[in-house]
Formats: sequence, C-alpha cells, structure tokens
Amino acid sequence: MKNIAKKLLTTILSVALLAGCAPTTKKESSTPKETPKIVDPVDVNVAALKGPTSMGMVQMMKENDEGKITSNNYKFEILSAVDEVTPKIVKGDVDIAAVPANLASVLYNKMEKNLQVLAINTLGVLYICETGDSIHSVADLKGKTIYASGKGATPEYVLNYILEKNGLQVGTDVTIEWKSEHAECVQALAQDPNAIAMLPQPFV
Repeated sequence: MKNIAKKLLTTILSVALLAGCAPTTKKESSTPKETPKIVDPVDVNVAALKGPTSMGMVQMMKENDEGKITSNNYKFEILSAVDEVTPKIVKGDVDIAAVPANLASVLYNKMEKNLQVLAINTLGVLYICETGDSIHSVADLKGKTIYASGKGATPEYVLNYILEKNGLQVGTDVTIEWKSEHAECVQALAQDPNAIAMLPQPFV
C-alpha cells in the first residue's frame, strides 16, 4: 500500500504572556472583587464522518462518557457519508461538525456566511491498497480500476490531482468506481484478489 497524500507540516504557534511583579508596597484596592458568574452547561450536538475525521475526537468522546467534561453536555453522532452531515448543518441540528474543507466553503456561501470555520487540518491518511504486490508507483495504476469513496470531496480531488501529475487521465488510463462508503471498498478488496482501493485510516 502506498501513501498518495503528501503530509503537510503543521506549525504550532504559542504565545506566552509575561506578567511583571507588582511592588510589595502597593496597597490593595478597596474595591470588592466581582464574583465570577457561573455559566450553566449547554447541550452541544457534534457530528463527524466515520474515519480520520472523527478519530481525533476519540479522547474527548471518552472523557465525555466518563463524566470528566462538565463545561457542556456533548452529544456525538458519527455518520458514514457527507450527504448525511450536510442537511443537519443546514437545518441547525448540529452545533459543531467535522467535515471536508471543500464542503465547509460550500456551506459557508450557501448559508450566507452564517457559519464559522474553527480549524483546518490536513492528514496524510489516503492509501492505495491491494491484496497483492503489483502497485509500487502511481504509474502502476495505468489500466487499473480503483474502488474509492468520497466522490465530490477531498478524496476525489486528491486522487485526480495525483493521477494527473503523473500523466494518467481518469476514464482513459484509470477507471475509478465510486462507492458510497469506505466499508464497501474494503468489501471489494476482500471479494476480488485483483481489486485496488483507495482507503483512509482506520480502514486500511
């Protein structure tokens, strides 16, 4: 199996705030300090796609189930396809959703900018998989059929880009058979010893 997505290095910026020491002779203010207001926890509905998109939430889900998170009441929903997440975002059924970046931009404009992007990350999690040992480079994909999921989203754009940059044209040199879920691609690999699939973790 070959990793066909280039990993991007993430630069973490940290800001340190330095506080000076106040003179010991300074008198304390006689103004009474305000008591911090206690904010009641609110219900937060979170949706994410099955696979790498939701894997990063596992620790938070675990702590939420164990009652270690008390700031809000989180409810997580893991969905199989982008088509299941989109209507929930548009209708306001979810407060936070982890979705492909291209979908976020589409929804941002469709919802008249009534949407905020919190973070974008890029992971090298797309792999070309086979049960044999015939694929050693992108050039070896010529004349092959690839099972994949994620049409109209990041997986399709990444695969098309990689193939094009290596001189292969979809529909002419390579056939892509799109499935609705990654699990269907796994089934294709299990049933056909000559099958090739593009899969993300943890399906690999």
